Amino acid sequence: MTFPGGTHDIWLRNWLAACGVSSKSVGIITIPPPQMVANMKVDNMEGYSVGEPWNGVAAAQNIGFTEIASQDIWTNHPEKALVVNKTFSDTKREDLKNCMKAILESCKWLDDMGNRKKAASILTRPNYVNAPLAVIEARLLGSNDLGCDLGVQKYGADKMTFFRGGDVNAPRLSFGIWFMAQYIRFGMVTTVPNYKAVADKLIMDDLYAEVAASMGIAVPADGMKAFKTNLEPTTFDPNNPAPYIAAAKK
Repeated sequence: MTFPGGTHDIWLRNWLAACGVSSKSVGIITIPPPQMVANMKVDNMEGYSVGEPWNGVAAAQNIGFTEIASQDIWTNHPEKALVVNKTFSDTKREDLKNCMKAILESCKWLDDMGNRKKAASILTRPNYVNAPLAVIEARLLGSNDLGCDLGVQKYGADKMTFFRGGDVNAPRLSFGIWFMAQYIRFGMVTTVPNYKAVADKLIMDDLYAEVAASMGIAVPADGMKAFKTNLEPTTFDPNNPAPYIAAAKK
């Protein structure tokens, strides 16, 4: 996976758990995304969890196949985050707001499917993602060649989205709490944190609401709403993570 405790690490452990495999029983290592395919080629690892287009590259080179996509683990799951240090958020408030506005505008542009081929043509450049144009384009358009003659998976309503009326971009305290619960569940953190206090400290949902309002973007009122992922039978309540963790450890 790409980074300890990051989203791809958690997707991997979550999927293994759903398959009845303890993540402690396998070797999980960190590899930078552009080096994933090369390490598969030389047999340094048997599989990987990473963002696109590196799954597509492995399929195109016939050295691997896509077993499961993250939207099959949790439809419309959170993924990337805009993260700044406290000094910047305190002293460069207007700069941060302008940065957030630019990202929201970009995400809205990307959600126009007519713009995705243009985005792919930019991302394929060596100074950006530096992967084959055909692979980037196909994955952005929701067409996944699974590899190894397994066929093509077409995504429609559950395709990769970047804006969706602002629903994608709105930060939720519940999502931060869910990830903290995974750290406890998988033994990555041994002391149970004050979930809500940590989420309140780190997630600037008030600033996001201010920026969204200035752009006429609706802010969903589901920041602490319970939810369930696709592979887990237990609903996660961010107000009380303990029952979920207990059920997940069984």
